[in-house]
Amino acid sequence: MAVQRTKTERILVGLLLACLMALLPLSSAMTAPGVSGEKIVFGQSACFSGHNKLLGLRYRQGILAAFAERNRLGGVNGRMLELASHDDGYEPKKAIANAKRFVSENDVLAVIGGVGTPTARQIAPVLLSAGIPFVGHVTGANFLHDSKKFPNVLNLRASYIQEIKVLVDHIVRVKGKRRFGIIYQEDVFGRSVLRDYEKVLKENHDIPILAKTTFSRNTHAVYASFFPMMKADLDSILIVGTSETNYKIINLARDLGYGNIFMANLSFALPHELRKMVNKPKERVLVTEVVPSADDTSRLIVQNYRRALRAEAELQKKKDSVVFETVSLEGYILGRFVISMLERMGDDLTRENFMKQALSAGPIAIDDWLIEFKPGSNSGSSYVRLVNFGSQDSKTERGEP
Repeated sequence: MAVQRTKTERILVGLLLACLMALLPLSSAMTAPGVSGEKIVFGQSACFSGHNKLLGLRYRQGILAAFAERNRLGGVNGRMLELASHDDGYEPKKAIANAKRFVSENDVLAVIGGVGTPTARQIAPVLLSAGIPFVGHVTGANFLHDSKKFPNVLNLRASYIQEIKVLVDHIVRVKGKRRFGIIYQEDVFGRSVLRDYEKVLKENHDIPILAKTTFSRNTHAVYASFFPMMKADLDSILIVGTSETNYKIINLARDLGYGNIFMANLSFALPHELRKMVNKPKERVLVTEVVPSADDTSRLIVQNYRRALRAEAELQKKKDSVVFETVSLEGYILGRFVISMLERMGDDLTRENFMKQALSAGPIAIDDWLIEFKPGSNSGSSYVRLVNFGSQDSKTERGEP
């Protein structure tokens, strides 16, 4: 009987070792933050409440559409994709609290899909210290494009200075105007754009800013910011804010008889909503966008985005409320980018390998949209599209991927 028990024990030990060996790759992946045998979790801090909530909600909608599209096909190597979203209301204090939460709980592979320069300023250093990738934040602020200072950051959109160059070049060289002013949000977002604006005007055209005023973040009280502009005899004003603030300033200028001034807006101003809220005439309202038009169905990326968004709306029985616009398209591109990185990572599902694959794997084709990080850079796109609200066909493009 003793010999029989020994053989049984040996058989059991052998089976146990075989099971352990079979599970080794999975166990290794499970040790990576945010990764288990069943799912891969990404974190998000963005504005889902407050004046700018539509921007955050639309961006998240695009990401979730890309994730759901892939999850219907079985996820990535059998793991479902999840997005853990936390509201920061476009307020830096809430954003830093969310970032610290991601660090302390250590349950996400990367933080993606944030919104705003003031929030990015707080989040980026916290995630850098923890070694967490910070991917696809909606801002073009220069500090995030410093790959030496923030090697954990991946920018998927053009910088604000690239957007400003397109705007200013068009107004100076095409329209022949040289009298510029700026109304900007009084925070790190507005001040960073002001510096870029001054630099582009001075270095590229030897033109000074003739007038400047500010308004507070997350406020509706913006009308007073326009009145100092009235005495400066301006040709163009760059308005640095959100759709809520910018449309009020533009409409006030029109009501006061200043419809001859070019009103320039950056991509952060939620162009789709801004276009709807601006009163006629719209011929001198300009806006930059950093992805293709969501209506340009000649592009495969746009076709797939629209299909994915429609599929999610039908699943949630909200197909009549689906809106195709550039912010959710940008979110969809971010979601597809993340999926592409996971496919390249294989079994090495670590934060370090995520960054390595993004920065060293060469051009990343997402349908017919290209993202590429040049050596030493954390900027994956330089695409800027300039649109005149007065004409659907009036546009110029630079940095085509």
